[in-house]
Amino acid sequence: MISCTEFIPVYSELFKYLEDKGGHDEVVRYWEYISDTYVADLLGTEVAGKGIRGCWDYWSKSLNEEACDFKMELDEKEGTFSIDMRYCPSRGRLNAYEHMEPYYDYCGHCALLYARQLEKYGIVNEVFDMSNVDKAQCFERYRIKKEFIPADCKGEKLVMDVKAADNEYFHRDFHISGERGLRYVGEKYGDADVVAYLTQFAKAYYSPLIAKIKENGLAEMKAHIEEIYEVEKAPENVKCTLTDNELYVTVSECPGVKYMKESGYEPSQWYIEDTRTVNAVIAEESGYGFELISYDAENGAAEYRFFVK
Repeated sequence: MISCTEFIPVYSELFKYLEDKGGHDEVVRYWEYISDTYVADLLGTEVAGKGIRGCWDYWSKSLNEEACDFKMELDEKEGTFSIDMRYCPSRGRLNAYEHMEPYYDYCGHCALLYARQLEKYGIVNEVFDMSNVDKAQCFERYRIKKEFIPADCKGEKLVMDVKAADNEYFHRDFHISGERGLRYVGEKYGDADVVAYLTQFAKAYYSPLIAKIKENGLAEMKAHIEEIYEVEKAPENVKCTLTDNELYVTVSECPGVKYMKESGYEPSQWYIEDTRTVNAVIAEESGYGFELISYDAENGAAEYRFFVK
């Protein structure tokens, strides 16, 4: 399993992979796909019934779960909504990685995903300032056309001012977003490309972990797996048994699969590769063998082992 807290580097590497397949136009096509098949059901549903107030309700959840440092303002009377992102932890994490280079237009997805859906409900983007994304900062403002203002609009004026330290960085919806990337690659390009994409990601993102395993052995992999399940608030779901020659892992239930299914989303046939391919790459790059012994797509339960060749 790739943790929801590791989604941002997954996304960045996906954009790079898609650009290699079909240029920036292919990356944009993917953003449009995500906007139409995912954002439409979330943000689109909110604004369809509430007008620009739906923007407030949608981002109130996601920005807090992403532990953003931001000021958000809604003026229903004026028909405006804005987000002053003083620090985006997701982009900030990308900027901080010394072993990975962010996709050059990483933040471009934000400008497209939301505006594409909001325009359907008369909400237009007036400002999207990404001049300081190297500092994990941006500013965006939207305005709803008068003819789209709901008849029952209360004319409220709201302000939310939140510090990053006020929240934990834990946005489970990233499990769905990451899986949709696998689905897109699998449906459009096939099984081999899913493996190639995840191989690219694993080699790049997990290179520090691979270096530790080379130096200290499979105890580092054990610590990594246990940490992931701690982060996902499911430490009881994994058991790691380490011997001189083997690390044996038993997963009773994958928290990613559980969250997706509880949210009404069914993981695709390629989700298994988050376990099989990613772990196989880490093992191979570290000089160890890997075997996926069993995997249950219903709940993500699995047994696998890393071993001395």
